[in-house]
Amino acid sequence: MRDLESIWSEAFLYAARNSPFYRERLARFRGVPRPDQVRPVDKSEVSARNEDLLCVPKERVAEMVTTSGTAGRPLLWMLTKSDLSRLSLNERLSFECVGLTAGDVVLVAVTLDRCFIAGLAYWMGLQELGCAVVRTGMASPMLVLETIERVRPTAIVGVPSFLRMVAGTARERGVDLAGASVRKAGEPIRDAALALNAAGRSIERDWNARVYSTYGVTELASSLCECDAGGGGHLHEDLLQVEILDEAGQPVPDGVVGEVVATTFGVEAMPLLRYRTGDCAALHRGACPCGRTSPRLGPVVGRRNHLLKLKGTSVFPSAIAAALDDTPGVGRYVILARTDGAGSDTVEVLVHGTVAPDVLRDVLQGRTKVAPLVRVASSEEIERLQAPPNSRKRRWFVDLR
Repeated sequence: MRDLESIWSEAFLYAARNSPFYRERLARFRGVPRPDQVRPVDKSEVSARNEDLLCVPKERVAEMVTTSGTAGRPLLWMLTKSDLSRLSLNERLSFECVGLTAGDVVLVAVTLDRCFIAGLAYWMGLQELGCAVVRTGMASPMLVLETIERVRPTAIVGVPSFLRMVAGTARERGVDLAGASVRKAGEPIRDAALALNAAGRSIERDWNARVYSTYGVTELASSLCECDAGGGGHLHEDLLQVEILDEAGQPVPDGVVGEVVATTFGVEAMPLLRYRTGDCAALHRGACPCGRTSPRLGPVVGRRNHLLKLKGTSVFPSAIAAALDDTPGVGRYVILARTDGAGSDTVEVLVHGTVAPDVLRDVLQGRTKVAPLVRVASSEEIERLQAPPNSRKRRWFVDLR
């Protein structure tokens, strides 16, 4: 691995010379500054000048993807052929972390259309690794089950909420799910202490398989996947630098939760220097039992702009979701955040299951110190909120503030 100083210098000079956005932003520097001397950039700044980040002529763009748009207008992100090769390498390294090899048959149950980068990245990385790939997407649990029965994959890539839906359908139809390891995407399966949460435990139990967590951001064209030790996603340091900063923009100690700020290395089209992802997680630098020496990123405990403040208590929606997942009688649910007339946050939990609303409210107050409104809803209503038309992934939190 090359030293960080030379990689940073190369990334800084490339962005400053080729990106209109960074040329203007970095003009005050006469040499290459230390990373901490460059002010982090957030998504609103990038969104306002989206295409000014482009460092190459548009004729060299080979792929265009978009972010999910859950927090505003989706960003348009462009990649060259070289960027696609980097993306493929990153995913191959991540899949190697979970022990996949050329002999594996992998079912990819995530969205592969709608300008979604993750499905494309998984497919490319698995192809580079030499795996046989089966692309079902996530439109139909029955299609996934029929494909599992027919090809018997050795590994599955999917979103936890969808995998749990598939497991429920399998129970109803008497289909055996045993035998494939599962790599999840898009939703947390571990808590801040790195232990499997209720969703992770449920998937391991229902699928009788080992589950692995991954973290990725469209703009970074990178993902980090954990190994068998389950101690966080291993960072590929030639491709990405990660810092964890507090609200004042200062580094936090290892193991302490802060905002994930990242710099991409080796990106041609749209590189990023110290990009504020909005995700809150901790970085772990201690030795990993697997033998790798790279830092590891722990699970995302929430989004910086999703933090809820109710009557003096701050809580991430993920804490409410964890309590719901651990409560017997809770089936499907969605958490709604709104602002009341006084400008304070309010939370409503819509739940489908057998648990009584007053019982669930008491459980949530005991676990999270907040007592949201709880309302029983039909499975159809929750489905409409979780998967609105044209959405690329299911959501369990809807921010209406």
